[in-house]
Amino acid sequence: MKSTTRWCCLLGAFAGLAILAGTTVFSAEMPEAPKVSTFAPAADLVSQLEMYVEDLQGDVKSESDYRDFSAKVTKDANTVLLIALGLGLHDTDNKYKAAAPALVKASKEVMAAKDYQAAKAGVEAIKAAMTSKGDPSTLSWADAKDASLDELMKQVPLVNTKLKRNMRRFASKAEEISGQTAVIAVIAQGSMPLAGETEKPNEAAKWYKHCEQMRNAAGAANAAIHAKDKTAAEKSMEELATSCDDCHAIFHPSEAK
Repeated sequence: MKSTTRWCCLLGAFAGLAILAGTTVFSAEMPEAPKVSTFAPAADLVSQLEMYVEDLQGDVKSESDYRDFSAKVTKDANTVLLIALGLGLHDTDNKYKAAAPALVKASKEVMAAKDYQAAKAGVEAIKAAMTSKGDPSTLSWADAKDASLDELMKQVPLVNTKLKRNMRRFASKAEEISGQTAVIAVIAQGSMPLAGETEKPNEAAKWYKHCEQMRNAAGAANAAIHAKDKTAAEKSMEELATSCDDCHAIFHPSEAK
């Protein structure tokens, strides 16, 4: 596998492109998403949602905790939004499919929080939303436009660091690894509607291509992990690193390998 540095490159290639979103007219339409099951199994997203919500609760347990973890809270809330979308739009039934609309809404509350009280109330809303019953047919991947590309791409190298560590214990850490690849896959899919946050919104077609490349590589890694095929998983991780190089070739050619 490539080093974590490659993922930092990916962060720079995507998050470093952020600008104020305007009334940009894109040069290409966002491609239709494949079935979520092809890149992120529902069970993996369920386990990751529960983990992120538990972490969020701990991070707002006290005002002191929130001061220490406020940046993490924002990143995690953005990630929960995309995980919830993945579950709500999933082609297989799952524990949180009906809860997804309320989870998306509550995640936005946390993302918008400017102080401890607002963040705590938002996290409590996320927790309550987990048992809600809504209509997931009201959701679409376009709802990811309310997420922050910068925050999502800050999350990617953090997830990858855990992935790389867990890959050394492939057999015993398979559940964690599969969940982490599923999260990367939904981040990639959910980043597509955020083309307007890049410095090159007129290159939307290329943006979509690289989001697809990242999503598909993460999905392939996930499938290999479930098949207990470490060699195939490592190959897919290499393809994830390649997505960094391909993105740099367009958006940061001076930094491309």
